[in-house]
Amino acid sequence: GIHPSAVVDVDADVHATASVGPLCVVERGARIGAHTVLKSRVTVGEDCHIGERGIVHAGAVIGADGFGFAPNPSAAGAGEKIEQQGDVVIGNDVEIGANTCIDRGALANTVLAAGVQPDSLVQIGHNVHVGAHTAMAGCVGVAGSASIGAHCTVGGGARVLGHLSLADPVNI
Repeated sequence: GIHPSAVVDVDADVHATASVGPLCVVERGARIGAHTVLKSRVTVGEDCHIGERGIVHAGAVIGADGFGFAPNPSAAGAGEKIEQQGDVVIGNDVEIGANTCIDRGALANTVLAAGVQPDSLVQIGHNVHVGAHTAMAGCVGVAGSASIGAHCTVGGGARVLGHLSLADPVNI
């Protein structure tokens, strides 16, 4: 069920068999699949989707804005924020570690395919695509618009630079 301290928007779709823990926030248009468990303090942003049989551990944020800024010479070098209009789409059987952040896409969606396992303290940037059954250990960072193949492993503390594509099954 849904913990009494959770905030679930009336326009969110939480499957009847899903579990939403204490102090979670599920925003408008979000969809949480069957038998998925959100532990305490999870945030699922607007229009983000989590598939079936998922587990999202405490403090994870799914669907925050990605780091999108365009140079603005008239503003003394300050960047101008680019609106992030994509969503996050998470497949079935995905387990997301505590305090992991998955940014929404800028124009396209950020996608984690079925069976992906990002450990605690993983950062996944906007527009990233992670192939099925890839595992990422703690403190991995994946920069925006990277594509990681299926059945890859990324060791703790490793980085994947933006716009890179990794084939199946690469180990870092």
